[in-house]
Amino acid sequence: MSAIEGSSSGVRQANARDCVLALRAAAGPLSVAELAARTALSRPTVDSVLQDLTASGTTVLAATNVARAGQPGRPARRFALDPSARSVAGVDLGERSVTCVVTDAAGAELARATVPMEGGEPVQAIEHALRETGAAPAAIGVAVPGIVGADGRVAQSLALPGLVGRDLTHELENLLEADVVVENDIKLAALAERHLGPPAESIAYVQIGHRISVALIVGGTILQGSHRLAGELGSQRGMRWTSTSRRGRLTWSTGDTARPLLERAAAGDSAAQQEIAAFCEEIAPRIATVLLTIDPELVVVGGGLSREGETLLGPLRRSLHRLLMTPERPEVVAARLTTDGSLTGALGRAFEHGSARIAGVPGVPAPWSAFLSASASPGVELSGPAPSAADLSVADESPSNESPGEESVATSS
Repeated sequence: MSAIEGSSSGVRQANARDCVLALRAAAGPLSVAELAARTALSRPTVDSVLQDLTASGTTVLAATNVARAGQPGRPARRFALDPSARSVAGVDLGERSVTCVVTDAAGAELARATVPMEGGEPVQAIEHALRETGAAPAAIGVAVPGIVGADGRVAQSLALPGLVGRDLTHELENLLEADVVVENDIKLAALAERHLGPPAESIAYVQIGHRISVALIVGGTILQGSHRLAGELGSQRGMRWTSTSRRGRLTWSTGDTARPLLERAAAGDSAAQQEIAAFCEEIAPRIATVLLTIDPELVVVGGGLSREGETLLGPLRRSLHRLLMTPERPEVVAARLTTDGSLTGALGRAFEHGSARIAGVPGVPAPWSAFLSASASPGVELSGPAPSAADLSVADESPSNESPGEESVATSS
């Protein structure tokens, strides 16, 4: 525990957070006077904070402490964050594989690895993925395809039933000696969109892939509800998104994948366009009910089908807006992160959860803007032009937290 973390003074911690954020935003090392000016704190206060941050390893005395030309006296001491002091990991746990991204304390990507799920054992697979990156992170965020209960255990998972009942946080913290936070993958994708997408404090995030999932952001944070079930529409027995869905899985005239249908619709095939429009008409009433319940600023559509852009978003927007008898209607937009939303959200939660170990003080926000640099990395894709046929062949493989809903007791995916 750092001296700042252990302090009983909330003011002292707030001062330290301000200094960390100012140093993180600076283009180079700052002197005590410069940091005092940027934070509106007194120089003695800044000097005291820097002593604590340096003792915890968060900041270092920069090597550029040279006197400015023509100025007499000793050069001012200049300080900078030490990004190499800690590393942070985001993990996306999938049905067949585990993907891990590791950054430094400033959010710059250091390594990335994807490994197969080893015999269905998630903890071993996560350990393997981290070993491949060569990192020993101070904090780890894990995205899981399932409902995480109020007790921290995975309550339901259709994709990985072996997770049910397990406390991954406890298991991983004991194994890896890191601060660990575990959350549902769709909720983490929504969190990433809240920070990296269009500005909005309230979002209804709808993931459309093989299944449909919903996550909600209210007041800038994930809406969990009393039992962490907010948005889990598939946990209603007998619920069906469409008349043709089977155990929560979407089906089309083209079979289990919408790829050929979307290609034809984008090319102007009227029959394909009508089927997409009918699909949107079927799913719109449940989404509209959610919109009138939380009144979000945005509807963000993620998942594989969102890659097709207005071929899907146009009819969905029209269907939703026809149902709302109000002049105020939320915009419907594609997710900014089309493939790595859950992974990015897990990384952001790791920074928030492990702030005391990473930054030397609790409550420092994640460096979300730094994560956008990962868009140039393989496997990370920002929304843009319509994908090729090769892209669409895997576009529907998005994980989902929705349960099958129909003809069974709900079990989240």
